[in-house]
Order: sequence, then C-alpha cells, then structure tokens
Amino acid sequence: AANSTDDEDSSQRNRNAECINYATNSDDVDQKITASTTSSCYLDEPLMVPDTPLPPPLPSPNYSFQGRVLPSNLIAFNSTEGKQRFMHSLQTDYAESYFPLSQQFLNQYDPAYCGVTTLVLVLNALAIDPNVRWRGGWRWYGDEQMLLERCCLEKERVAREGITLEQFCGLARCQGVRTKMKRPLHHDGGNRYDDASCSSSNTYDINEFRNDIIHAVRMPPRTHWDTDQPIDARGNASNEGCFLVTSFARKSLSQTGDGHFSPIAAYHEPTDSCLVLDVARFKYTPYWVTVTDLFNAMIPEDKATGQSRGWLLMYPPPTKGKYLDSKKLLTVEEMEGKRPADCVPLAASGIPICAVEQIKVEYCSAKNTK
Repeated sequence: AANSTDDEDSSQRNRNAECINYATNSDDVDQKITASTTSSCYLDEPLMVPDTPLPPPLPSPNYSFQGRVLPSNLIAFNSTEGKQRFMHSLQTDYAESYFPLSQQFLNQYDPAYCGVTTLVLVLNALAIDPNVRWRGGWRWYGDEQMLLERCCLEKERVAREGITLEQFCGLARCQGVRTKMKRPLHHDGGNRYDDASCSSSNTYDINEFRNDIIHAVRMPPRTHWDTDQPIDARGNASNEGCFLVTSFARKSLSQTGDGHFSPIAAYHEPTDSCLVLDVARFKYTPYWVTVTDLFNAMIPEDKATGQSRGWLLMYPPPTKGKYLDSKKLLTVEEMEGKRPADCVPLAASGIPICAVEQIKVEYCSAKNTK
C-alpha cells in the first residue's frame, strides 16, 4: 500500500511538472494576445452596450419545413452544373479552401447562430487551440457554447438576434484570429458609387471583393496538420493565406430569412461565381452564387448597426510557436498537442485558462470603449 501511494505521488508530481512545462513553453495564449492587439478590426464601440434590454424572443413558426428549395438564381453544389463548376475550380486551383473548410463543416445549433457557427468552423479550420477541453480529453471547438460561455455577449441575446459584423470580428479576435473587415461600396443605381459610402475607409468595390475571394480560395492558411507541405512551409509565417467569410442579406438572393454569415470555399472563373458553404444546413444546401449577386446582397443596411454588411478576411495568429517556426520534423506528440488532461480545464468548468483571464475580459478593448 505504501508503494502504491508513493507511485501515485510520483505520478502526480510528474503530471504537475508536465503542466508547468507546457504552461512555460506554450505560445498559444501569447499568440491570441498579440492578435488581439494587432488586428486591423479594432472596435471603437463595445461588443454590447451595458444594460441593453434583451430583444423579444423569436416568434413561433406558423409552418414546419424539411429544408428549403434553392431559388433559380443559385446553383446547387450537388447538381450536375454545380459538380462541373467544382471540378473546374479544382483543376484551376480555385478550390483549395474547400478542403480545410469542408473537413470542419457543421450545422448551426440555433436559427440565429449563423455567425457564431461560422466562426467555430473557421477556428477549427485554422487549427487554433482553444486551450480548454470540449469533451473528454479533446481540445476542439465542438460547438457554439465554447465561445459564448466565455464571452461578454449573452447567449440568450445571440439566440434572439444573432451577431453583427463588428461582434463577429470581436469574437474572432478574442480567439486569436487576425481579421480584416470590409464593406461594399454602395451603388446609387446610376453609373457611380454613393459619395457617403466612398468616404468610409473600409468600403471597397466589387473588384476588391473578387480579388479577395480568389486569394482566399487559392491560398488558405497552412497549419501543422498540412503534412504534404514542405517542412519549412508548415507554419503560417511564410503563408499569408486566409479564409473569407461573408455577411449578407438573404432576401437579396431571393432566399427566405434576413442577415446571414457563411464562408466561401471555391471560385469558378468562367461564370464568375463562388461556392457558399451555408452553415444553415437544415435550410439550404451549399450553392454557387455569382460574385455580383453576393456583393449586392451585402449592401442592404443591417438595422442593428445602420451600416451595410460585408466580408471578413480571417488570418491565423502571428506565428511565434517553436514548432511552426522550426524546419525540423514534428513528432506525433507535437502534432497532436499532447498534454496531461489535468493541465487543461473543461470548457464548461468555469476555471480560467490563465491567471489574468478575468482582467483581460474586464478590460477587453472589444468590450469597452476607448
């Protein structure tokens, strides 16, 4: 019995030593802090003004549906035409983003969760470590609650009204993602763009949008899981790839519903169309939409902000990791991020990830005004 106790004490000491070692050498938290201060999406306003009353609950539905039929202006991904476009995109290297995104493609848990679900999808595609366990021993963004339970946004509020482009940007930055937020130039219906829209520093024309799509689908961010890449290219330091997320008005695409978030996974040059991986999988299957139609669908004003919607370029945290900057082969344990489970709290445990977590949340620039 004494030997058993000694063995248990020794094992616990070893686990404690491993925890200290991982905490000392981990770059994940530092990368997230760096990203939060270097992102171009600095918020001049808090994510939510304190004491703002909750909006009314969503009305009860009058009918029940088993999905929605795509309108004729959209091409279903699994249709003959949709498959042909995808094959052409693969052959011309305009579908590289499809693979990391489709591997993490999921359905939004709640009808108003499209923004949070899209962010969860992208975080997993970026292979960002949440530094908490979702279930069992797995560090993975398993659902939207992984974000909302450690956020200054109320879960009930998000369930009732969703999130805005700015709130999406703030949530992404809190997880270490570097973001660039852009809005479409408003067209006045004639041959020129609206002067008020042109005065904004983050509004861009359709050519900018198209170029961003092409860049994103051709060069997604690399992660340590990209085992077929050259060793010196596994990190993100040599790859400024990104994922592109759009926020658009469904009605402008002849769909039902209002504002919506989803990522872009491919581009088809002959038809100037892009593939939308719609996270409302219960409603619409993935589809091809022309760049012009999607650009115009971002222009209508979002009543929550008084501004148009737009698109986001999402980059991984700045690379400072000892593994990603190294040209040496990664071990299996390094690739898998093996850590003692005792060192990593469960997501719903309420245990802070780091000693200053409460301070960072309290004084987060995305939560408080300057």
